[in-house]
Amino acid sequence: MSEKPTTLVTGAGGFIGGRVVEAMLQLDDREVLSGLRRWSTAARIGRYPIGPVQCDLMLPEQLLEVLDGVDSVVHCAVGDAHVTVEGTRNLLQAALERGVRRVVHVSTIDVYGRAEGTVTESSPFVETGREYGDSKIQAEKVCLEYQAKGLEVVILRPTIVYGPFSELWTVEPAERLASGSWLLPREACAGICNLVYVDDLVRAILLALDAPSKVSGKAFNVNGPDEVTWQEYIDTLNAALGLPPVRPPAAAASRTRTTLVAPIRGLVKTAFTQFQAPILALYQKSRSARRLMKWVRSTLQRVPSQAEYDLYGRKVVFPTDRAREDLGYRPLVPMREGVAASVQWLRHEGVVRPGA
Repeated sequence: MSEKPTTLVTGAGGFIGGRVVEAMLQLDDREVLSGLRRWSTAARIGRYPIGPVQCDLMLPEQLLEVLDGVDSVVHCAVGDAHVTVEGTRNLLQAALERGVRRVVHVSTIDVYGRAEGTVTESSPFVETGREYGDSKIQAEKVCLEYQAKGLEVVILRPTIVYGPFSELWTVEPAERLASGSWLLPREACAGICNLVYVDDLVRAILLALDAPSKVSGKAFNVNGPDEVTWQEYIDTLNAALGLPPVRPPAAAASRTRTTLVAPIRGLVKTAFTQFQAPILALYQKSRSARRLMKWVRSTLQRVPSQAEYDLYGRKVVFPTDRAREDLGYRPLVPMREGVAASVQWLRHEGVVRPGA
């Protein structure tokens, strides 16, 4: 039997969880269990000679079985609000019963809501009505409940995590740029981007796994080394892709389009939430319905939402002083290096073509 400690990574088929597994395998200082809810998400980690384990956060008995003999857990899995909150509770309860030494819970800066200025870990939770951030607040409260019961829990709050396999902050911006236009006017992208390259986040996770017990119950901002605007990130990504200079739309026209499309965006979201099954069935059966839905989707993609204006314009920074002092965390990947690595992966995967 191996004398190495065993770490379970939940959400191992995802962007962050997958990179955590890869890093642990490269370091080779612990046994790794790759926790997956669905086998269909195993493609990325399937390149390595390890067997994934089925790990459904909503099945307490399964969690007890998976956690037998596990030393620590990196909790990256996410789902809808119920899974995020109650799944975290199930995981921590099983970890407590199995005598797991420590759980590192990957949260988000969204728990601070739309705060601006300098936001430290002592800043209050702010619920916004958006499912992801609000459910992460509740999940953090569950973490503190179990920390009080004797389970060591460390909470990390990463900022904008980008890099290879990031759909939201790498693939989607690259695809928009490659389409020949950017959605927002330049002046709307003057907010602070707060980028952290995925490997820097993984570095923080590994430090949190092995830090002294005094860090239990604490939350830590995890940010990158640069303070850049969103426009600087977009321009750097665009140049690395080898594309012509970004030509943002005029401010007044862009705002008008956002206002006009907002009711359609809300209607589509409500309809899909309440009638997903019949809508998908109609999509499969009707060519006219497919054309209409593709047109609506294309229109919504071309027009920035109010949420994008809010995000790209926020003047906010998330210092990492606490992580530096308590964990020894120091981000090592500047934005330009992270973008270069991301673009190399994008080209390898065929998301964008060299010189497109």
